[in-house]
Amino acid sequence: MKINRILIVLLMIAGVSLSSCKKDDDIVNPEPTLNFIGGEGYTSTDVTINAGEQIKVGFNASSNNETNEKLTNFKLTLTANNQSQTLVDSTFNEEAFTTTIFIDFPDPVTARLEGTITDKAGRTTSVAFNVTVEEAGVKVLKHTDVKLGSWNDEIGSFYNLKENTVFTVSQAAANQAKVDLVFYKGVNDLNAIAAPAEESLETILTFDISNWETRNATLFIKTEMTAEEFDAIGEYNVFPEFVEAEANTKITNMVNGDVLFFKTEAGALGYIKVVDLYSRGDLGEFEVIVME
Repeated sequence: MKINRILIVLLMIAGVSLSSCKKDDDIVNPEPTLNFIGGEGYTSTDVTINAGEQIKVGFNASSNNETNEKLTNFKLTLTANNQSQTLVDSTFNEEAFTTTIFIDFPDPVTARLEGTITDKAGRTTSVAFNVTVEEAGVKVLKHTDVKLGSWNDEIGSFYNLKENTVFTVSQAAANQAKVDLVFYKGVNDLNAIAAPAEESLETILTFDISNWETRNATLFIKTEMTAEEFDAIGEYNVFPEFVEAEANTKITNMVNGDVLFFKTEAGALGYIKVVDLYSRGDLGEFEVIVME
């Protein structure tokens, strides 16, 4: 009995000794741990944003509980168009690591964001997600060299903002639903733009608009936007809120360089820039930006 007891004790000691001498190669998953920080404000999965926006990304890393190899490096890379850019490359000697990074995306791109943690033994763990950056705003059309005549001019006074079509009096009467605005020069209003729904247009007898069955109620707001700011708008634009309480169906006394913000009855937003209000004759020249 005594011998058996000694053997059992020896086996138990041997078992402890073998366990304490376990090699790293015997550990199933010897790599360090790396996870995204989740929660409000953080991005941790595939995301689609607009150009000019920013994301907040956080990482938590810790050494492996079995190998106890300390962490030595954290690297964050952004890969787009088969090119990688290192955003963060930090070296340290710690058991745990945490960081939060804010990343701006000024231009449209499809990219992959990848974080990698490395321990003292050179083992690594990576986590990643995709970022799709779309052009901000909505796609717009830009019409240049838009010439409109007044009530007694050979060039039409009536205009469709999306189709960039100018109508004469007779053409407008036959296409009432397409007419978004009317340009004219008046004694009191001087250079003016009005929606067909504007009642004062009925005083211009040549237009004969009082007999129309369809009179679109386009709304206009005279803005503080400069001509240079108008010109800088590209293929996409983020329009501000259109406050109808501040809008009118007619804008009078326009001058060169004025920019009007409009909303058609169908809901399309856009801008009209006054290019030239000719001092001789009744012509007006404009440029138009409108939602596609």
